[in-house]
Amino acid sequence: MSKPPSIASLPPAHRTLPPMSASVSLVLVMKNERKNIGRIFPMVLSQEFDAPVEYIYVDSGSTDGTIEFMRAQGVEAIVIPPEEFHHGRTRNLAASHAKNDVIVFLSGDAAPTSTRWLSNLVRHFDDPKVGAVYGRQIPPEGMGAMRRHALEHEYPAEGFVRDITAAVRIHPGLFRFSNANSAVRRELWRQFPYNETVVLAEDQGMCRDVLMAGYRVIYDPEAAVIHGHERSLWGEFQFAFENGLSLTRMRILRNPEIGGEFGYGLQRVRDDLQYFVSNGHFVCAAQSLLVNTAKWLGVQLGKRGDELPRAWVRRISPKARP
Repeated sequence: MSKPPSIASLPPAHRTLPPMSASVSLVLVMKNERKNIGRIFPMVLSQEFDAPVEYIYVDSGSTDGTIEFMRAQGVEAIVIPPEEFHHGRTRNLAASHAKNDVIVFLSGDAAPTSTRWLSNLVRHFDDPKVGAVYGRQIPPEGMGAMRRHALEHEYPAEGFVRDITAAVRIHPGLFRFSNANSAVRRELWRQFPYNETVVLAEDQGMCRDVLMAGYRVIYDPEAAVIHGHERSLWGEFQFAFENGLSLTRMRILRNPEIGGEFGYGLQRVRDDLQYFVSNGHFVCAAQSLLVNTAKWLGVQLGKRGDELPRAWVRRISPKARP
């Protein structure tokens, strides 16, 4: 596969900070994030951004003062029962209240690293060919070596552009995206709302739809946040299973028109081993084999999740629906 074009190779409008014209609807979906949002929301309010910004906040049952804190900031919650939370459906609910040009999605525990975060995320929409943008996620302090390396691999320091018309071949990696720190044109969200039938990976489904419609998707590392979570071995397996199940249901995996993920997975195994061995982390190198095996098994079972006994699927992923 050829390397995607970098941001540095784009026309000058992409590499500078042009005057902002796109108004923003910033979406926060939260539950019990008081300890984080009290630190993060002031960072959001301090952004150097001249265009109008509206704040849309959906809460799925906070009991820790999150709702009261946001109300004190002038932002009222759209409250839903905890059992009604769903990654795709809840974000669609929030986006349905948006009135501005670009919808920005930010996790309640994702902290912008600079006052230019929002400008860096939204600046690309001056180009009408850009449909969606996502930013870097920098591992929090204290995160373990394995998850830190995984995040640094998924969210590198160099930006790039995805364009389906320039791709040598179509493969699942083209559709990697994260709505923990992202932006999409409101008009495109209306055409391609998040899938409400899958347990997760709804952001990758939207990315696929935007790319296949002929728009560019940009990864901009300068639109960075500090965000990330540790996972146990079971958590890695479960997450991979849910990804495999969701991506298959959205016809991103097991689709003859889209290449398989085997080559990417094998390269990750090699890269992880080389990285940890070259840095003298031999225990992590051995652990990476175990983790990557769990991920591979999870994806393979998830791809066949609709063929497995329902009891198995519910045991692995209680959130997954038949």
